Amino acid sequence: MLEHSAVLIQLLSSAIYSKHPDAVPEQTDWDALYEEAKAHQVHTLIYPLLEELPKELRPDTAFTEAYKCEVLREAALQILHLEQMEKVFAAFMEASIPIIALKGLIIREYYPHPELRTMGDADVLVHSADLQEAHKVLTSLGYRKGKASERHIPYLHTDYPEIELHEILTINESSENKKHFSDTVWSRAHYDYIGEVPVLVLSVEDQILHLLFHTIHHVMLSGIGIRQICDLTLFLNAHLNDFAWEDILAEMREYGWEKFTTTIFQVCHQLFKLPVPAFILKENSTDSTMYQQLLIEDILNSGVYGKRTKEREASRHILLYMKNITPAMSSGITPNKSAGHNIDKLVHLLRFFFPSPDKLHYQYRYVRKYPLLLPFAWLHRAVYNLRQLSVLPFVYKKKFTASYEKRIKLLQWLQLR
Repeated sequence: MLEHSAVLIQLLSSAIYSKHPDAVPEQTDWDALYEEAKAHQVHTLIYPLLEELPKELRPDTAFTEAYKCEVLREAALQILHLEQMEKVFAAFMEASIPIIALKGLIIREYYPHPELRTMGDADVLVHSADLQEAHKVLTSLGYRKGKASERHIPYLHTDYPEIELHEILTINESSENKKHFSDTVWSRAHYDYIGEVPVLVLSVEDQILHLLFHTIHHVMLSGIGIRQICDLTLFLNAHLNDFAWEDILAEMREYGWEKFTTTIFQVCHQLFKLPVPAFILKENSTDSTMYQQLLIEDILNSGVYGKRTKEREASRHILLYMKNITPAMSSGITPNKSAGHNIDKLVHLLRFFFPSPDKLHYQYRYVRKYPLLLPFAWLHRAVYNLRQLSVLPFVYKKKFTASYEKRIKLLQWLQLR
């Protein structure tokens, strides 16, 4: 971990627990620290700590003033966002549409300064049967429907962040069908307040499971940032007496994600000193430490949306369409650079450009019903998804290939691939 990254983690730990910051190194690279913090959308969280540092350790005045303006602007936008969501929830209530507020709308209240926990959108769970009525409510408030995915339907507004209506809380329909988690959470939900409006929220255990599902979805797709680790840490820490760790692991085991869950809890402990039971912290092999560090490195490199660098963007697109048949690699095995390795690389590229029907996005699902339309779906995807061009450097740039191989190795060990 780079020095400025270690200082960022140190400051974040103080920020989320509302503690006085420890001294930072005199030669802290504040520009690099700020760039990384902003890439993870946690720059607002650590700003209040700057004034608590000794004067000789603070960044220069020009840097601090520019930083302050950025934080005040962001905080004002977040306040306006929440005020708008109060109106939206009041409209849902008036229309008798039951909804559950999710993620940032709830987690932000666990931070010492909620307005400094940024949100890029608002996530809401709604019954499938209520989608049409929810659409009427949102369009009456000036929102327009965006392109739907398997997991949510976005609603866009010219003046406010988008709202995502979710039908499922797990990572896809396949995982949802295992236990119908999203259907069962309604009976355990309870009311809380968003501003002055009462809104249903998930039970403690369901909230933890949803945070884990959301994290897994992003790790598999593109990666998670430090903010998601902060969210999970703060929620777990606030509810240590309200859930059983064994129950969470048992639930995740049914989806095949126990290893990932154990590792992410270990990461929360290592980065932010989350009190985790000894049986979770116990390491069963030398590989555990190595892959835990590899996951931390992946988190730091990710940024909040997993698209911090072009290498990650290329890796993201390749991983999205490859099949889960790549042999697992242990820590003692170096990826083969022979002709066989190059063939594997070519196969993965072909799978990306010409994915099988089950790997196609939600908007191309017509091909699952009519397989003969598969070539048309490939053309459709090529025309409307020009982002796939970001994978072309994967063919000839070694660092792009290395990024892909490292993520594959990590995902395989975590049993996510």
